[in-house]
Amino acid sequence: MSAESAAFHHVVDFRWRQGDPSISETEARLHDLRTLQAAITEVAKVAVADARADYVTWSQIGDALGISAQAAVARYGRRGDHR
Repeated sequence: MSAESAAFHHVVDFRWRQGDPSISETEARLHDLRTLQAAITEVAKVAVADARADYVTWSQIGDALGISAQAAVARYGRRGDHR
């Protein structure tokens, strides 16, 4: 199983709001996706900070995230962190 396939299965299997009688199952799935997206954003911030603490370059971080080094700095960089 590929990493993408495994990730897809985790997303499909994630249930937070599904079963909530106040919203439809389709709406619940969208709420679940938003929850996962927020969690991934926070985990990525921590992972990038850890990588920078380990002297991983912005170019390496960008490559790993599938974005440019400049985009990585813009999204995750802190003032004064230009190593």
